[in-house]
Amino acid sequence: GRIIAVESRPERQALAKRFGADDIVDFSAGDPVEQIMDLTGGEGVDAAIEAFGFPQTFEACLRVTKAGGRVSNIGYHGENPAPLQLPLDAFGLGMNDKAIHTGLCPGGSERMGRMFQLMLSGRIDPTPMTTHTFGFDEVSRAFDMMTTKEDNIIKPLITFG
Repeated sequence: GRIIAVESRPERQALAKRFGADDIVDFSAGDPVEQIMDLTGGEGVDAAIEAFGFPQTFEACLRVTKAGGRVSNIGYHGENPAPLQLPLDAFGLGMNDKAIHTGLCPGGSERMGRMFQLMLSGRIDPTPMTTHTFGFDEVSRAFDMMTTKEDNIIKPLITFG
């Protein structure tokens, strides 16, 4: 299906396109909810993935997901997270059958197994997303860099040993 990525940094936009995004919504250019609703003719999306870990992006995912759709919340919400609000209008007052999934989304180990098979077969190469390598003792620094996007970090690889 159609994939809409939300990103403001040009290098990350290019990576999203490389991995299959059909459209890019630049949140620094205006309200991403409005942009996504415009792109979808006001219908919204079947599924949204919250990967930033911010309450406002969680709410935006709820707002763009159509009735019967699902929101997968995989973002890291930090050491002192703010409460995730469930705006009742975006949740259809609980009557529109939206589903919220957390962690690695539904499928767990089966999904991971399929992803590993895609990597082993060469159909997907995740290494362009891995921009920095850290030892296990540097995990805090990796998280700090992910927060600030220092040195254009996309995803860190944590090594053990």
